[in-house]
Amino acid sequence: MHPISNNQAAFTGKFSANTLSKFQANLSDKDFKLVKNFRAGKRYTNIDIITVNKEPVRLSTGTVVCGKETYADFSSAKVKKGPHARIKLSDGALPFSIDTFKLITADLVKRGEKLMEMFR
Repeated sequence: MHPISNNQAAFTGKFSANTLSKFQANLSDKDFKLVKNFRAGKRYTNIDIITVNKEPVRLSTGTVVCGKETYADFSSAKVKKGPHARIKLSDGALPFSIDTFKLITADLVKRGEKLMEMFR
Protein backbone atom coordinates (compact mmCIF):
# COMPACT_ATOMS: atom_id res chain seq x y z
CA MET A 1 0.00 0.00 0.00
CA HIS A 2 1.30 3.38 -0.99
CA PRO A 3 0.30 6.68 0.62
CA ILE A 4 -1.67 9.03 -1.59
CA SER A 5 0.15 12.07 -2.91
CA ASN A 6 -1.45 15.42 -2.13
CA ASN A 7 -1.02 16.85 -5.63
CA GLN A 8 -4.06 15.20 -7.22
CA ALA A 9 -6.78 17.24 -8.96
CA ALA A 10 -8.94 19.42 -6.71
CA PHE A 11 -12.27 17.88 -7.79
CA THR A 12 -11.68 14.51 -6.11
CA GLY A 13 -12.97 13.27 -2.75
CA LYS A 14 -11.93 14.68 0.61
CA PHE A 15 -12.34 14.33 4.37
CA SER A 16 -15.68 15.37 5.86
CA ALA A 17 -15.97 18.55 7.92
CA ASN A 18 -16.41 16.55 11.15
CA THR A 19 -13.16 14.63 10.62
CA LEU A 20 -11.29 17.79 9.62
CA SER A 21 -12.32 19.53 12.85
CA LYS A 22 -11.05 16.58 14.93
CA PHE A 23 -7.73 16.62 13.06
CA GLN A 24 -7.42 20.40 13.50
CA ALA A 25 -7.79 20.06 17.27
CA ASN A 26 -4.98 17.49 17.49
CA LEU A 27 -2.43 18.45 14.80
CA SER A 28 0.04 21.27 14.29
CA ASP A 29 -0.70 23.83 11.57
CA LYS A 30 1.82 22.26 9.18
CA ASP A 31 0.38 18.74 9.58
CA PHE A 32 -3.22 20.00 9.41
CA LYS A 33 -2.48 21.69 6.09
CA LEU A 34 -1.55 18.25 4.67
CA VAL A 35 -4.81 16.78 5.93
CA LYS A 36 -6.91 19.71 4.69
CA ASN A 37 -5.42 19.58 1.19
CA PHE A 38 -5.81 15.79 1.01
CA ARG A 39 -7.67 14.57 -2.08
CA ALA A 40 -8.45 10.97 -2.96
CA GLY A 41 -10.98 8.93 -4.87
CA LYS A 42 -13.70 9.94 -7.25
CA ARG A 43 -15.61 13.16 -7.38
CA TYR A 44 -17.91 13.91 -4.40
CA THR A 45 -16.48 11.17 -2.18
CA ASN A 46 -16.51 12.03 1.52
CA ILE A 47 -14.08 10.18 3.77
CA ASP A 48 -14.87 10.12 7.47
CA ILE A 49 -12.94 8.45 10.31
CA ILE A 50 -15.35 7.36 13.03
CA THR A 51 -15.01 5.53 16.34
CA VAL A 52 -17.87 3.22 17.33
CA ASN A 53 -18.49 1.65 20.73
CA LYS A 54 -18.87 -2.13 20.65
CA GLU A 55 -21.52 -3.87 22.70
CA PRO A 56 -20.53 -4.43 26.32
CA VAL A 57 -19.23 -7.91 27.11
CA ARG A 58 -19.41 -9.47 30.57
CA LEU A 59 -16.38 -11.58 31.44
CA SER A 60 -16.57 -14.68 33.63
CA THR A 61 -15.14 -12.64 36.51
CA GLY A 62 -18.11 -10.29 36.37
CA THR A 63 -16.20 -7.42 34.80
CA VAL A 64 -17.92 -5.59 31.95
CA VAL A 65 -15.66 -4.58 29.05
CA CYS A 66 -16.75 -1.87 26.61
CA GLY A 67 -14.52 -1.85 23.54
CA LYS A 68 -14.22 0.55 20.63
CA GLU A 69 -13.56 0.14 16.91
CA THR A 70 -12.35 2.69 14.36
CA TYR A 71 -13.70 2.73 10.81
CA ALA A 72 -13.11 4.66 7.59
CA ASP A 73 -16.59 5.64 6.37
CA PHE A 74 -17.08 6.50 2.68
CA SER A 75 -20.14 8.33 1.39
CA SER A 76 -21.26 10.57 -1.45
CA ALA A 77 -21.50 14.32 -0.89
CA LYS A 78 -24.30 14.54 -3.48
CA VAL A 79 -26.60 11.89 -1.99
CA LYS A 80 -27.08 12.51 1.74
CA LYS A 81 -29.11 9.34 2.45
CA GLY A 82 -27.23 7.18 -0.02
CA PRO A 83 -25.15 4.11 0.74
CA HIS A 84 -22.18 4.26 3.09
CA ALA A 85 -19.22 1.91 3.03
CA ARG A 86 -17.22 1.17 6.16
CA ILE A 87 -13.79 -0.39 6.34
CA LYS A 88 -12.40 -1.31 9.73
CA LEU A 89 -9.10 0.39 10.58
CA SER A 90 -8.57 -0.74 14.15
CA ASP A 91 -10.03 -2.72 17.05
CA GLY A 92 -9.36 0.22 19.35
CA ALA A 93 -9.93 3.95 19.27
CA LEU A 94 -7.33 5.67 17.08
CA PRO A 95 -6.16 9.19 17.94
CA PHE A 96 -6.53 11.84 15.25
CA SER A 97 -2.79 12.08 14.57
CA ILE A 98 -0.63 12.09 11.45
CA ASP A 99 -0.16 8.31 11.82
CA THR A 100 -3.93 7.81 11.56
CA PHE A 101 -3.95 10.06 8.49
CA LYS A 102 -1.31 7.86 6.85
CA LEU A 103 -3.61 4.82 7.18
CA ILE A 104 -5.78 6.22 4.37
CA THR A 105 -4.16 4.80 1.23
CA ALA A 106 -5.15 4.64 -2.45
CA ASP A 107 -6.12 0.97 -2.07
CA LEU A 108 -8.36 1.74 0.91
CA VAL A 109 -10.20 4.53 -0.93
CA LYS A 110 -10.70 2.33 -4.02
CA ARG A 111 -12.12 -0.49 -1.88
CA GLY A 112 -14.49 1.92 -0.11
CA GLU A 113 -15.79 3.33 -3.38
CA LYS A 114 -16.20 -0.17 -4.80
CA LEU A 115 -18.29 -1.14 -1.74
CA MET A 116 -20.48 1.96 -2.20
CA GLU A 117 -21.13 1.04 -5.83
CA MET A 118 -22.14 -2.49 -4.84
CA PHE A 119 -25.00 -1.16 -2.67
CA ARG A 120 -26.45 1.31 -5.21
